[in-house]
Amino acid sequence: MSQGMPIHAYQSAVEHTITPAELLIRLYEGAIRSLQLLEEGIRDKNIPKRSDAVMRATAILGELAVALEGQDHLDWAPRLLSLYMFLIEEITVANIKDEPGRLQPVRAILGDLLEAWKQASQSLKVPAPLPQPREIHEPARSVGQRLSVKG
Repeated sequence: MSQGMPIHAYQSAVEHTITPAELLIRLYEGAIRSLQLLEEGIRDKNIPKRSDAVMRATAILGELAVALEGQDHLDWAPRLLSLYMFLIEEITVANIKDEPGRLQPVRAILGDLLEAWKQASQSLKVPAPLPQPREIHEPARSVGQRLSVKG
């Protein structure tokens, strides 16, 4: 058995048990980490680090873009897709032109999207309030009386 096998089993289990919102959050966090590494790579003139960081960040954004396929019925999906394509272009240009400062707005946009998904995820976890019991004075329905949608 290979030494890497337990970690692969763990990663597979995690991938199959996290919610879609948690997955999105992890993807955004990974993209932001990759941008930080890219900035360091550009400043340090470390080409392998830069290359790896660019590939990771653009791959994550590419996957997020692909996830929007077929979502044209959502009015925000085409705009989000355009934003992802813009971010990929900015990352690529920053790398080619050795401009780490160009990544600051990219990181800010991804940070805003990350926070929005975190808030949305938290709102999904809030349990719905329990229905309040009816007033005692409400007349009981007779056994033969039919219920309707209107009550």
